[in-house]
Amino acid sequence: MVECRDKILGGIMDIKKYIDKEISFEEAMELTQIKGSKLMELFSVANEIREKKCGNQMDACTITNAKSGLCSENCKFCAQSAFYDTGIETYDLKNVKKLHEEYDNANNIGSSKFGVVTSGRGIKKGTKDFEDIKRFIKEAKDSGKDTKLCVSIGLLNKEELLELKEVGLTRIHSNLQTSINSYEKLVADTHKIEDRIETIKIAKEIGLDVCSGGIIGLGETWQDRIEMAFTLKELGVESIPINILTPIKGTPMGNRELLAIDEILKTIAIYRIINKDKNIRIAAGREGRMKDFMGMAFMSGANGMLVGGYLTTKGRSWEDDKKFIDDMKKLWEE
Repeated sequence: MVECRDKILGGIMDIKKYIDKEISFEEAMELTQIKGSKLMELFSVANEIREKKCGNQMDACTITNAKSGLCSENCKFCAQSAFYDTGIETYDLKNVKKLHEEYDNANNIGSSKFGVVTSGRGIKKGTKDFEDIKRFIKEAKDSGKDTKLCVSIGLLNKEELLELKEVGLTRIHSNLQTSINSYEKLVADTHKIEDRIETIKIAKEIGLDVCSGGIIGLGETWQDRIEMAFTLKELGVESIPINILTPIKGTPMGNRELLAIDEILKTIAIYRIINKDKNIRIAAGREGRMKDFMGMAFMSGANGMLVGGYLTTKGRSWEDDKKFIDDMKKLWEE
């Protein structure tokens, strides 16, 4: 690795070749060693790829925490796990009327997608919750509004995914969170990452789009991050959310140090170089951790963001995010 670092810092490595060339795992690992002024070249290359492959459009989506807390899984970062005392509000699935109100608001502010997110291992066929979600999807689709629908309701089988598709669903969300090799150590031991991958593969098989990414700052290595990026590429997901860990008191990750800004930006840039034409979306943690550097995330390869708040933490106002989006578009186009 020292040899790779010296090669990069000495300017021998041509980062610009990756604008058109596919990058290998080994080459991506070399990019993780970039430091100092060479970082700006990395960010510039990632931004050029974003413009070339995705255009100058910022994609904004909104989610609702439709069912909160008391989750049977023990993901070590999550405020909603029943294993930890985090003091969050808990409630059963919101009623269909409430989901419509939130969907209408997402449509009114111009979100491209509205995601229904529930805690727990999965909303299963035969339950009232599953039927209520199907009803909401069908009614929202029939309303003719522009905002598309996405669900993040846990581990689903082919029959369940087909039923959701038949009533109008176009996308599911299921984060890998980290690499295959580090999943059990960093995320959960109550289920396996292969369970998530199987749901994603089935969704792709039946023609649904997939949104899947993860969290950085869990204590993962650079190798973990790069492995996850290549797994997402192999799965062919359309949208990759990058969440930045916000340590939550009461969870095993509650005392972790915040990730350094240069690591965050470097991760975004390398993810863009690996997944050239995908929507790379900055999600939880962008306001609290990025702060004055948030604009740099979108000059380093990102082209999407989550607006309107997260699951158990608040975001910025839509007015502030709308102004930010408009300013970024102007900057991109100049």
